[in-house]
Amino acid sequence: MRLSNGEVLLAWPLAQHIITQGWFYNDGSLHRAIDLRTQLGNTSTQPVYAAEDGTVDQVQDWDGHTKTGMQSYGTMVRIKHAPYEGKPLQTRYAHLSSYCVKLGQQVKEGDLIGYSGTTGNVFGAHLHFEVILNGSRTNPLVWLDSDFTTASGQVFTYRTGEHAVEKPANATQPSGEEVLIDVSYHQGVIDWAKVPYRAIVRIGYRGYGTGKLMKDEQYDANLAGAKTSGKLFGFYFFSQAITVDEAREEADFCASLAPTGYPLFFDSEWGHTTKTGEHDGRADNLTKDQRTAIAMAFCEKAKAHGFTAGIYTFTAFASANIDYAYLCEDYIGWLADTRTNYDKTLPRYIHQYGQTAKGGVPGITAVVDLNHLVKALPAVDKPANKLQVITVGPVSQGDADAIYLLCKERGLTDAGLYKSSWA
Repeated sequence: MRLSNGEVLLAWPLAQHIITQGWFYNDGSLHRAIDLRTQLGNTSTQPVYAAEDGTVDQVQDWDGHTKTGMQSYGTMVRIKHAPYEGKPLQTRYAHLSSYCVKLGQQVKEGDLIGYSGTTGNVFGAHLHFEVILNGSRTNPLVWLDSDFTTASGQVFTYRTGEHAVEKPANATQPSGEEVLIDVSYHQGVIDWAKVPYRAIVRIGYRGYGTGKLMKDEQYDANLAGAKTSGKLFGFYFFSQAITVDEAREEADFCASLAPTGYPLFFDSEWGHTTKTGEHDGRADNLTKDQRTAIAMAFCEKAKAHGFTAGIYTFTAFASANIDYAYLCEDYIGWLADTRTNYDKTLPRYIHQYGQTAKGGVPGITAVVDLNHLVKALPAVDKPANKLQVITVGPVSQGDADAIYLLCKERGLTDAGLYKSSWA
């Protein structure tokens, strides 16, 4: 549907609007589409409807076994719509069980075009939906209304992209707030001399499944480039720690690679989901209290090394899976929420509000996260030089974590000031 101001509001292609994967996969990697749940009752086959008036300009039948290239879409329909701002606009509907339109057929918004299925490269029934502007895929959530739910709190529902509804690529500094970016190997090789913003650089991550500590593939280049150009703001580490000892090990790993005196953020999110839908996040089964204790252990060790310790997560995760507000009493908060009407009661020093389109930041050809520095950061935390040893034991690891939380509530932290030991 074309609005009076010339904008496009597409109709949802399914009767139910439950998103299982967003513009970014649940592991944070780029999806460039959305997946919609089609399971309903005892069947996974649901009617699929045209998102807007147009002409069917491509149909494809799956050969039944190939899962690469265009065949990865399985049985598929693509519709060409009226141009948007002079650029061709198309929608794609993939993994269908069958379609009921022909190449060149004219369709109206809401017309039945086929039925959902499990064809192509899929693990489970869903509808893969794309919006293509001028030959490039754009975020479908920018073209659709907000009448949707998500299958879980781990689904990324960023409403950013190349469509004119939102243009974070032309980021300004509202109310004087500084714009920051965060970068990793996902941004590729960066020309730091051209980058206009300060950056939070990923040091590394704990390997999925293996638990091995890994340095980000572009860390050395990003550290050197950001520091030389005066664009280094701080660091972050994507954690998959499942114990407080592993969290401290991660902080030690960061300290071995990064200069101190900067903010260092503990990145706490869901585990890894592969592009084929297989989930192998080693930290997914932790309780909220365990996640909180692990984050505290990392932050306290980071403080002991001379960093300003911080915690990064997103709103849905902060509410249900980690005690983010509690952690922000002692550590600086960095919160992601791309909604217009986000929860402003949650504390934060940095607010991540979206991503650019490709090439949206000078010097970087890939998609980039955008953040606002909401308020000035505190000075670097300085641990005291007095050591008090409290020996407790023998206890289980679970009891040890509970004791650690109790110590935190009593103001006893493990930043080198106190030690607890157990058999």
